[in-house]
Amino acid sequence: MRISASLVAATLLLLSPSAFADAFDEYGGNTSYTFNLPSIADGWFTALDGFPTTAQEIDGYELAGRLLVANDQTLYLQKNYGSSVYVPVATLSDGPMDPSFLAISPDGSTIALGVGYGAPLLVFPSSILSITSPPDLLSHGQVIELDVDYYDGAWYGNDALVINGGYSVQGVYTSGVYALDLTASPIVEIPLITSIPGASGGIAVDSGGNLVTGIGYQPSPNRTGEIRIWAAADIEDAIDGTSGPYAFGGSEGSLLASNVLNAAALGFDEDDTLHVGGGDAFGVGGASENGYAALVRASVVTAVLGGSQTPVNEASSSQYLEFTPDPCEDDSSTSPIAFVSHTSALAIVWNPSGDEYSSPAGQCYSAGSAWDYWEVGVTPKVTLYFPDGAPDSDSDGVPDGADNAYLTANVNQRDTDGDGFGNIADADLDNDGDVDTGDYTILSAAMNTQLGNPGYNQHADFNGDGYVNTADYNIYLARNNTSAPFY
Repeated sequence: MRISASLVAATLLLLSPSAFADAFDEYGGNTSYTFNLPSIADGWFTALDGFPTTAQEIDGYELAGRLLVANDQTLYLQKNYGSSVYVPVATLSDGPMDPSFLAISPDGSTIALGVGYGAPLLVFPSSILSITSPPDLLSHGQVIELDVDYYDGAWYGNDALVINGGYSVQGVYTSGVYALDLTASPIVEIPLITSIPGASGGIAVDSGGNLVTGIGYQPSPNRTGEIRIWAAADIEDAIDGTSGPYAFGGSEGSLLASNVLNAAALGFDEDDTLHVGGGDAFGVGGASENGYAALVRASVVTAVLGGSQTPVNEASSSQYLEFTPDPCEDDSSTSPIAFVSHTSALAIVWNPSGDEYSSPAGQCYSAGSAWDYWEVGVTPKVTLYFPDGAPDSDSDGVPDGADNAYLTANVNQRDTDGDGFGNIADADLDNDGDVDTGDYTILSAAMNTQLGNPGYNQHADFNGDGYVNTADYNIYLARNNTSAPFY
């Protein structure tokens, strides 16, 4: 069975949410929010994606808009929006992984995980994830293990993956793009783009089925960070067998950008603005490019694809923007990047391991130098950027995707016990998962106290006004006989 590319493209269009006016102009001007990710104890890199709009839950925890993270031997689910607390939902029994990519299908039903170099590509339903009993992905009967070359992957509809994968032979790097038809038995690999010089780069598909990929590393001649785009019709022809696979370069595809980072992380937001991450920290062909992520305006992508514009002009702020989530701008690779459609969050991962924490007062030791390399002991961070109109269910000015009590207004975002739930919604004072008489006993002991007085309990000061009083008691009553999660 071959993939029906026209059907896939139609599916992508139907799944694409209505666009904002133009998020390109809005991300940088709005407040951003930064949270810790799970620390790396054994592995090397961290992979991340976010769940789209879905009704699915895992042990009572909503998946829609929640971040999913892979590192070490574990797949973690963000416990709550606006939280640095993560809970294991799957494991890998055979040692730590250095994950290459993590991609959730547009409908949220299926997950693809590139475990690392020389390791299998795993594809499995999100329904097998569990907080109470995390499955071993390497022994679970519903996990498909694929022995294929991959670096990055993206969903093409809900039943197919497109992969940029490659290898080196005596120091000469080559890579290519192919599609995996997950409905076929056996699963079919369909070549789409061949002869990509250099190491593999990222890959992404926009809402119309147009495909973007790039060169991860090619020093001589320097083409590191070259990015090209193929029209959906061309990809459809290659998938259907109407045409053979395309070559990379020359007249094949449209040149979208030259030498942007190392094109390691590519993706689109719901406006089809292109985001680019990674880092050419080694300075291939000149000055190094690191410590930032880039955005290319959607209209520029469309114009390049249509042949009415030359590649993006990085000097033009109306075409191209750079984001530096790390104030020291010294990450060897600012990636991965994921757009989370349910919350309209652009999530950029970065690495704070180096100089800013070894210098006085947290100052940058040497801004602009690539000192922050991924390694054991890193606690990565993710910074979330939101456009105007991002969902804010409780109208407290904090977008849902960064709000630790997204159904209860709490602009202060207090979470004094660090359990991932904002105090305003969290009357579970003994942290047993239930609001009951045990919590009432703790609250009663703190009643009629204030900040600085003996007996004051900051966790029982649900509204954060400095007093534990009737207002807090009423919050407790509204939550009594409920169980986690608390929103």
